[in-house]
Amino acid sequence: MVHQASAMVSKEWLVQKTRSSIDDLITSFKSTPYFFYTENDLHCYLHNRIFSSLPREEWQCITSDEKTSILLHKEYPTKARYDAKTPREVNSGGARGHFDLCIWNPERARERVFRAEHSDFENEQHTFIAIEFDLIERNRTFETALHHFKWDLLKLTGSKNEVEHGYQLVFVRDWIHKGDFVSQTRKEAARAKNTIVLFIERDKDSASIGTLSPKPFLSYSPVFK
Repeated sequence: MVHQASAMVSKEWLVQKTRSSIDDLITSFKSTPYFFYTENDLHCYLHNRIFSSLPREEWQCITSDEKTSILLHKEYPTKARYDAKTPREVNSGGARGHFDLCIWNPERARERVFRAEHSDFENEQHTFIAIEFDLIERNRTFETALHHFKWDLLKLTGSKNEVEHGYQLVFVRDWIHKGDFVSQTRKEAARAKNTIVLFIERDKDSASIGTLSPKPFLSYSPVFK
């Protein structure tokens, strides 16, 4: 028997579990930063932590087009289209982005389709929670890292994408541009009302973990205040 997710799990519980799972990932990176070979390793770790916190049937939902799915997904598409090189949102042309991880709204899953036909994107699932990752290290240029940061933040904060709880996780290992990067990105993060931006830096001599926005998150205070 398939259970409708809204009867099993609340939005508040999903937010709480997402936050505690992010905290667990940060703790793991701080203690063993090279446990993760690629950015995708970070995605998979967090996906597993969140998904394993409930029995599979409690993640299940039924969409309006009668598809049995689950609430948690990797690479779910945005509703907005973008010129990714700029980066900026566009009304026509361009392409849709994708969230590294997202959780659908359990209260609205039954009202919306699994996948839109044509350009009826607003009828796709509500990305209630969305998470973006970046892993910066070695010879990554400042310009490339800043572009990735702005692109991720744009997806999380754009009104068309409907994200209520956005989390942008920037992991850094042994990178010489971290000071300039934090100075620049704090200005961007401060304008993000729905998104928490976390900076998690670990090198052979030190560790710096905190928010890039003015407000603290869990036990993490603004970094380099």
